[in-house]
Amino acid sequence: MYSDTKSNLSPPAKIIDLSHTLYNGMPSWPTHPQPSFEQTLWTARDGYALTLLERMTTHTGTHVDVPAHFIAEGKKVSDIPVEKFAGAGVVLDLSPRRSGEEIGVGALKQFDEQIQRGDVVMLHTGWDKKRAMTSEYLFEWPYLGLDAANHLASKGVKAVGTDCLSIAGWAGSVAAHGPVTTSPPSEVHKALLSQEIIIIEELAHLDLVLAGSKSRRAWFCFAPLNIIGADGGPCRALALT
Repeated sequence: MYSDTKSNLSPPAKIIDLSHTLYNGMPSWPTHPQPSFEQTLWTARDGYALTLLERMTTHTGTHVDVPAHFIAEGKKVSDIPVEKFAGAGVVLDLSPRRSGEEIGVGALKQFDEQIQRGDVVMLHTGWDKKRAMTSEYLFEWPYLGLDAANHLASKGVKAVGTDCLSIAGWAGSVAAHGPVTTSPPSEVHKALLSQEIIIIEELAHLDLVLAGSKSRRAWFCFAPLNIIGADGGPCRALALT
């Protein structure tokens, strides 16, 4: 909350940016179009500046998934009140994790007392520090198993975030890499989205929220672009501590 001269509202001690930067050649979902950012007008020449964004999907960079992403009749971004994209919650330190490691229910149960009903739960694996065009980052991130997704859903959380490319594992097959996960990605997503639990993916800097602790509470904001009918959207995720 923010202060002014006529109220008792207090500002947060710190605002931490949990979002990755966007740029040409950035790592993104391996089978999605590569986004392009091109400056087409310059102030010195044209009187004002303008940048053209192309081939940017609703799941580019730090972004949210809403129910319509995997559920045919699920709510779309424009159906969801903006307050659903913000709230109190907790960062859980699940680092370090091996490449392609499934995060099971056991890894979460140690934090059961820290997770409250209605929380935004952010999962810190440290994978954001590996962000690069490598097989490890693009295909072998630690992922939430189906039992763990169901466990979080049973606790009535509001949202679940991860610093990996996806909350679920890589199940595709391209020339250079086959499947990694043993939990079907669609089922992991549905376990959360069917309960209208918003998913935030490709977060960054969750370690700055933890500040050396194994878990730490904060207030989070992760509002996406309000695109009519969208199944998700890029967001500027923030933690207020």
